[in-house]
Amino acid sequence: MGRIITSEIIFLLTLNSFVQSQPVSFRETPGRIFDTQNVNTPIFRETDVFVGGQDDINTYRIPSVICTKNGTVLVFCEGRRDNSQDGSPTHLVLKRSLLNTDPMIPPQHSVTENRSRQRNMTWLPMQVLIQSKKGEAYMNPVPLIDYSDGTIFLLLNKCSVWGDAENGGKGVTEVWLIKSSDEGATWTKPVNITYDVGKIALGPGIGIQLMDGRLAVPVYDGIIYSDNHGKKWKAGNKTSAPVNECQVVELNDGSLMLNTRSYPKRIITISKDKGNSWGAPYKDSTLTDSKLWGGCQASFIRYTRQGEGSDKNRLLFANPADSLYRFDITVRISYDEGKTWPVAKIIKKGTGAYSSLTILPDGSIGIVYETGNYNNDITEYNARISFARFNLEWLTDGNDHFIQAQ
Repeated sequence: MGRIITSEIIFLLTLNSFVQSQPVSFRETPGRIFDTQNVNTPIFRETDVFVGGQDDINTYRIPSVICTKNGTVLVFCEGRRDNSQDGSPTHLVLKRSLLNTDPMIPPQHSVTENRSRQRNMTWLPMQVLIQSKKGEAYMNPVPLIDYSDGTIFLLLNKCSVWGDAENGGKGVTEVWLIKSSDEGATWTKPVNITYDVGKIALGPGIGIQLMDGRLAVPVYDGIIYSDNHGKKWKAGNKTSAPVNECQVVELNDGSLMLNTRSYPKRIITISKDKGNSWGAPYKDSTLTDSKLWGGCQASFIRYTRQGEGSDKNRLLFANPADSLYRFDITVRISYDEGKTWPVAKIIKKGTGAYSSLTILPDGSIGIVYETGNYNNDITEYNARISFARFNLEWLTDGNDHFIQAQ
């Protein structure tokens, strides 16, 4: 832990010295628009976060991402130590990027400015949050933020028998929880909450905080939740949808929409009482899932809410859109609370699988996703985990614009 904190201090001191050495025109303050003539310019940037073989980890899989109000982006994933197989010895790992509060700006003509560490995301060294010591697997990370005080919760599955995370937790899958009150720099010791919520596989993806303060975490057959800021967790009633990977969003009327992996079309289930009961599941007519392995995990989040400083309701959805294989990670927008998805754009051509979306303080969109390599005509599907950041103008080809809440 001390090594990570030391790295942060060195990074911040170096960054501060660098910024102060630049001309005044360079040192924009957080939250300021740098170039008002290019505010609506489409921008897309991408960087690798985890690469297989680095940091003594064979394969990185199952990413999830959140961003704090202070602009700290946290990317969690499984660090599969020895091979790529589900349930093999697996650490739970994290990388963070700080100081992401300033708006995205188009590339500048000055090479020096375009290389500034403030404008291009820089990732701190990897943190091993929970280490596999006896061959166990720490899997399915699901982070969420309690915005009342900024506490970050991370729920995960501990699996000691092969396949536990794939059968709905019928073996010895446990639900563990850790939390951080300092933007993910340090974490509490794990707490086993299986007795409270049952043996169930989580997400994977992210959890959410509802408008009334409830913390909700998607599980394979519904949600688990806390109404007292994470002190006590309970399980909601089960859905009648297929037991599988899912994500949940709160609609503008307070209903919950659960979006579940299913081939050939994603399954939707609605709760009118915050996850205590669920309506009949139905298939979304637009959201396809790949045939390979019976679909794929997807990301599903709220982007903007009308009445909270935004002019529109917007939901975002991302998954590999190819109908046969896990190819072509695509992000979609809904303007009518998930009824239709009129906007779709491919983020990454070729191999792509699990993903997770987040929103940065300037309204730009972040997505972390699994992607692969092609070597000697051999496709490695999960070679690395990448992070892309782009604005609404890029996603909509300039047809929609983000309005910052005042």
